[in-house]
Amino acid sequence: MSSKLQLTTLAVLVSAALPAQAALYKVVEVTPGVSGSEYYGTAIQPSPIADNTTFPKGCFEKDCGLGTDYKLAGETRDRPDGFSYREEVPFAMDNSFGYIEDDYDGFEDYCFFQLGYATCEYWASDRWSSWSNETYGSDTPNSLAFIEGTAKAPAGAINTVINSFSKASGSVNTIGNYSTSSKRNEVFSDVANADILTKPQSRAWASDGTYVVGSTSTKSGVGDNRYYYSSSPAIWDASNLISIARAGGSEKDGDYYSQGSMRDFYIDTTAFYGVGYNNYNDQHMNATIFVASSTDPMTATWSQKQISGAEVDAGDDNTNTNSVATNINKNLVVVGQAKRSGSYPQNGAAANRLFVVENVNSPSAHFFDGTDGSIFFNGVGGEMGGINNYNEIVGRIDSENHREYDGKQRRQRAFIYPYGLTSKVTDSTEQAAITDRKAIFQNKAWLLDDLTNDGSTTGNNQYRIYDATDINDAGVISATAVMCPGGYDSTAHNAYCDDGNGDETVVAVKLVPIVDEAQRNIEPRIYESTASERQGAGLGFGALTLLGLFGFMRKRIK
Repeated sequence: MSSKLQLTTLAVLVSAALPAQAALYKVVEVTPGVSGSEYYGTAIQPSPIADNTTFPKGCFEKDCGLGTDYKLAGETRDRPDGFSYREEVPFAMDNSFGYIEDDYDGFEDYCFFQLGYATCEYWASDRWSSWSNETYGSDTPNSLAFIEGTAKAPAGAINTVINSFSKASGSVNTIGNYSTSSKRNEVFSDVANADILTKPQSRAWASDGTYVVGSTSTKSGVGDNRYYYSSSPAIWDASNLISIARAGGSEKDGDYYSQGSMRDFYIDTTAFYGVGYNNYNDQHMNATIFVASSTDPMTATWSQKQISGAEVDAGDDNTNTNSVATNINKNLVVVGQAKRSGSYPQNGAAANRLFVVENVNSPSAHFFDGTDGSIFFNGVGGEMGGINNYNEIVGRIDSENHREYDGKQRRQRAFIYPYGLTSKVTDSTEQAAITDRKAIFQNKAWLLDDLTNDGSTTGNNQYRIYDATDINDAGVISATAVMCPGGYDSTAHNAYCDDGNGDETVVAVKLVPIVDEAQRNIEPRIYESTASERQGAGLGFGALTLLGLFGFMRKRIK
């Protein structure tokens, strides 16, 4: 018997001898309703406000069963995006469109200069092949959107992405964009506006049933609608469409086109707050908080604030290539990410670093690091998923700390960070609810794989949670997992699937809190010592290179 098999068998025996643990979450695989090689969870249906008031601990005190009351929205992939179907520009930073002008060489240059991997030929080949197919080849769909068993495809759609559910309480309406034979991006939402459909490109990111935020583009007159355009943050209702002015710079500066986008918003009793990014001098794409002077954004005066520390030129150098604020909640807590420039790697990586902002009036980025708990470290990279109104943050982060520059990509896994109280939370009932929910997580951040470990080698053990993209106030999470049918060989983080010979697949899942407190427990997974010996394992492109699938990673200055 091989030493690898001996150690795996030992791990199984040890876990079998431990008391059964019920974890904090049930993993519920979602039936897509569309065909594809791999399935990704992108958003979760909001929970009703009345339920959140009655059950402040959400599904940790209300029996939500398998989460059937909260639909998951997702997408397929048969191949990686050439570059993201969501982002305004390639790799979220190429506002000259220079990288994709150079075909395969441009993709390899981006990887070399901005990610620094030793495997850039492989990285570029997959993405160039997909982009070439989309641009010069067929109209074969790659991204089919769905809402739990039902396809979501506007008429004429080729590739469709869902960015969110409507914020309207309990809504099943989704927000996103799709490509057609003549446009790479066209919005769809629960608010119809005739003007938005006349734009060369448009993207919708969030809605509350009255207002939608996103971006619109203007064509430069050079090339076609897939190249050479400027975009602006935008907001619209059924009658009006407003584009937010650039915060600096001109529409075109040399080879560079200005870009902007609004990704999320919240309306309180006095003002409308939007978050995203805008264009600044030197065509910098910087994370921005947009503030309207009243609750009616269509007639209000707008002001804009950069998020300090997340700017491209933070520290007087072009430390970052771009940054974006991705989400805001009712406590006015903002989350986002800033891509470290390949010219200024940190701790061996040009990572996409995650941050939180507590004060929208004087916004400053606090980047996740070792001070936030053991799962974070200096220069950790990842992708922001979202935040709910209990200040619970989800996303994905590096679960390895080796050097990426001139090395290989770090493995990533989904996380949850119960951020807890902030100065904006002054109501005693809300303070108690946030404190009680944070205590469920032992007041710290976790890899979600640790919170799905039920001590069994079946059930939850069939899944390793790669990405968490959204969380509602009931605590239900939309996620993507790598699945080994029947269960991995042990409950370890890096356990084999059938001794490394199993066929793992990428599936969309919901994580539903376990209601019975007596059945809840946290049993962190171990790491087996034989990971470096792993061979075989039928992982698809997604399980190996999910890091760049949605075009999340960005930018060594070209």
